[in-house]
Amino acid sequence: MSLTPIGYFSKPHGLKGHLVLFTELDFDESMNVVFIDSKGSQAPYFIEEMTEFNKGFLVKLEGINDVNAAGLLKNKEVLADDKFVIEEDEFEFTGYTLIDQQKGEIGVIEGLEGSDGNPLLNIVKNGKEILLPFAGDLIVKVLKGKKQLFYNAPEGLIDMYLEE
Repeated sequence: MSLTPIGYFSKPHGLKGHLVLFTELDFDESMNVVFIDSKGSQAPYFIEEMTEFNKGFLVKLEGINDVNAAGLLKNKEVLADDKFVIEEDEFEFTGYTLIDQQKGEIGVIEGLEGSDGNPLLNIVKNGKEILLPFAGDLIVKVLKGKKQLFYNAPEGLIDMYLEE
């Protein structure tokens, strides 16, 4: 069995041993066991219940029945069997060349960062990272055959990254 880190327990919640699992990965919610890294080994903990909560999940583990026991797991890395981890689809414009209307060719899009509410194109040019808003009104056109994305960056945004 191969394990993948999925997040960490940020804090206990309530008095009955619930923990808040902070994660940015998607996983199959039928998962019934997690592993917690402790002194170099991964101990299994069976999940009694798990519900979505704020920016993560509220988790009740078997055998963790009070706030003190839950507190011992605070900030511990949580791992899951790879079969429960859902691989994210690669961003469709990864590898495309970004061409700005004013600046010309900027660089190759490495991927998408940020949140769903504020996605950012990640471009590397001459070893410098450039983050540009991924918004429909800034994209002029896409040539899939040539792997080019034409973009209209707000005035001064690209210069901000490239100045020495």
